[in-house]
Amino acid sequence: MGWNDPDKDKDSWKGKGEPPDLDEALKRFQEKLKKSFLGGKKGTPSDGDQGSGNSGSGGILAIVVIAIAVVLWALSGIFIVEPAEQGVILRFGKYIQSVGPGPHWIPRIIDTKIVRNVENVMDYSYSANMLTKDENLVSVSLVVQYRIRDLEAYLFNVADPQESLQQATSSALRQVVGTTTLDELITEGREVWGASVQSSLISILDTYKTGIQVVNVSPQPARAPENVQDAFDDAIKAQEDEKRFKEQARAYEAQFVPRAEGQAKRIIEEAQAYAQQVVFRARGEVAEFLALVPHYKSDPQVTSERMYLETIQKVLQQSSKIVVDNKSGNLMVLPLDKIMSNVSQPPLKAGNGSAQENDSEQASDDSGLFQGRTIVRKTYRPGRTS
Repeated sequence: MGWNDPDKDKDSWKGKGEPPDLDEALKRFQEKLKKSFLGGKKGTPSDGDQGSGNSGSGGILAIVVIAIAVVLWALSGIFIVEPAEQGVILRFGKYIQSVGPGPHWIPRIIDTKIVRNVENVMDYSYSANMLTKDENLVSVSLVVQYRIRDLEAYLFNVADPQESLQQATSSALRQVVGTTTLDELITEGREVWGASVQSSLISILDTYKTGIQVVNVSPQPARAPENVQDAFDDAIKAQEDEKRFKEQARAYEAQFVPRAEGQAKRIIEEAQAYAQQVVFRARGEVAEFLALVPHYKSDPQVTSERMYLETIQKVLQQSSKIVVDNKSGNLMVLPLDKIMSNVSQPPLKAGNGSAQENDSEQASDDSGLFQGRTIVRKTYRPGRTS
């Protein structure tokens, strides 16, 4: 419709094509809300009651909304701490208290909570190149297992607990390696210096009150850096050879020292036996001469002559010379082979095993010499008179 048409005096916004009234639409929306929340009756209220009803319904709605918000806020402050966990309460960022396992409640927005698992064992590895006591470069590494002991100290005493633990581990490891020789690090086993590192690390963490508990320190085998690995292997081989040679020397000592001690003891016992033998032989000879004294007194000539002959017989038996009477006209055949064999035999030494044979031969000769001498009688040789 143009502006110059005959119906131009009429209001162009009234009629079928009029836009909706915003106020009316808002009122209808409020009525729907009241019906849905307050259960209002159907129908259109009068103009006088409409204002009072709207104000009363709006106050009740506000109360309901506030109550719901309070309930939700209260429920949001409930939390449960598990048996393996520990929690701390912060009020506007400041520490208030620590809580253990179980249900707890905090006012949200005012207080906050931090819950951590304090029974979980965590680990981390550390490795570095260090100098030993004898100024050898060695590469050492270990694995530290730890857990949270005090959550308050763990969160608030140090800025970064992980960094603090790594620095404490480095300090403890350098202290132990710097006071230990390379041979002790390699040959005596990892358990020795690993226990030293663990005790030193626990002492450092307790001094700084980090709230960390060290569960175990597992050291790895110490080795040389890669650029000196060959020389390091040669040094280890030389140390093993030294140890092997020492063990062989100890085995040789254990084998021959008892044998030498046994030989020395045997020689001493043989010497003592020889001394007793000489003494007993001397006593026997003395007893022999004392036994001949009565016979000598009864017949000195016969006894002395017989003793002389027996002595000459003993001497000649041990000699390689033969005495022949020149008045004898008989032809004598000398057994030179037997004589030379007797001469070539070395004399028997006292103190060895043949001394017993000499003793037995001497005893047999003596027994043959004095056999049947209990009664002494005169003997007559041919060509002599008594």
